[in-house]
Amino acid sequence: FFNSMRQIKLGIVVAKPETEIISEVEKYISSDWADMLLFPEGYLQSENLEKVRELAKNHKKWIVSGMDDKRDPAHRMESGIIIDPSGNIIGQHRKTSITKWEVEHGYERGNSIKAIDTPLGKFGFAICYEIHFPEVSRILALQGVEIIFNPIGTGMWHEAQFGVWNAIAKARASENNAFVVGCSHFNDCIPVAFAYA
Repeated sequence: FFNSMRQIKLGIVVAKPETEIISEVEKYISSDWADMLLFPEGYLQSENLEKVRELAKNHKKWIVSGMDDKRDPAHRMESGIIIDPSGNIIGQHRKTSITKWEVEHGYERGNSIKAIDTPLGKFGFAICYEIHFPEVSRILALQGVEIIFNPIGTGMWHEAQFGVWNAIAKARASENNAFVVGCSHFNDCIPVAFAYA
């Protein structure tokens, strides 16, 4: 990707569910093929966050990931998080548009949509379902976002769902003059690992 600051080599990881998530993160992060890695929605668990920060620091890589966020035991959220090559959390987003399933399973909504300033440029999150709402991407675009990360919580279950996601991602990119980068879990369905601008 080229943005206003520099070229970014972004690895989009269609992650397989593993018993030991840290070993999978380390497998990808130890490779030299990308400066920054994007993982799916809910891929990290908040209890693994410190170890992942340590991996980012040790391998001097950017990590962008969805996270099942239970850092505050009273509030369970779907979050997006950006970790820099020093292991610092430099930005996060709590999902504002949540599904009926998430409500029924105790997730709460976030209450703000903000671009995240980084040395590589301005980034933003539209986590999974949020990409369906043009307002989320538009708010980010009005703040000057250059890349909208769309970590997705599943694979695409069938061709129709895959087609819908592609159409929406292309529309959000075109409407807002920003890259839209999607990444799903691998679950024996159609994986998503795409970028549009």
